[in-house]
Amino acid sequence: MSDRDDARPFDGVIFDCDGTLVDSELLNAQGVADLFAHDHGIELDAAAIEAEFRGGRFETMIDTLAARHGVRVADDFTPRYRAYMIELFGQALQPMPGVHAAIEAIAERGLALCVASSGPEKKLAAALAATDLAGYFGDAVFSAYPLGVWKPEPDLFLHAADAIGVAPERCAVIEDSDAGVEAARRAGMRVFGYDPHGAIGAHPQAVLTRFSDYRRLPDLLTAGA
Repeated sequence: MSDRDDARPFDGVIFDCDGTLVDSELLNAQGVADLFAHDHGIELDAAAIEAEFRGGRFETMIDTLAARHGVRVADDFTPRYRAYMIELFGQALQPMPGVHAAIEAIAERGLALCVASSGPEKKLAAALAATDLAGYFGDAVFSAYPLGVWKPEPDLFLHAADAIGVAPERCAVIEDSDAGVEAARRAGMRVFGYDPHGAIGAHPQAVLTRFSDYRRLPDLLTAGA
């Protein structure tokens, strides 16, 4: 960026969405459990689904669950799930506590902001709209689906950094999952792990700073630690 401040450790901030900006992970898992119950009479534990597949690719999760329980999911499972989740988001989705104020404070400090998510574009747009977060990011919202590459591969974060005109080493990534932390590491980016429940594992090779309260994030980003 031409107006780079050398005293500032970052020029851009890349936010994950599910579980980071919005409290959607358990809701997403509940949607999967509801459809498996409806289609196959199989009772799945939403919390267990969320814990096992957090941050991963949706299709991999569904294939794994179907094989585990010896069922074949219907061809229209994914579009029905997507429609169901957009409905649930409109009814129940909440932003993470303190995230609005944190984003506003970060933007006031002159950092470029974007979202980079493994979720599909329509679901991502619905989540941001339902929680009044869309206005902070404008068009700087990127999904892994057009790229065809998912976390923990670094491609999505590298694409987002290029789109906002910030070098990877000048980007901070805000993540809540192991896959996201690893993707940030492979992209050569610092990662700030939103980890209020201790869900992020050990990542000795990543430059990782954990936090559990969004009120801390603006100062963490300014300090770079």
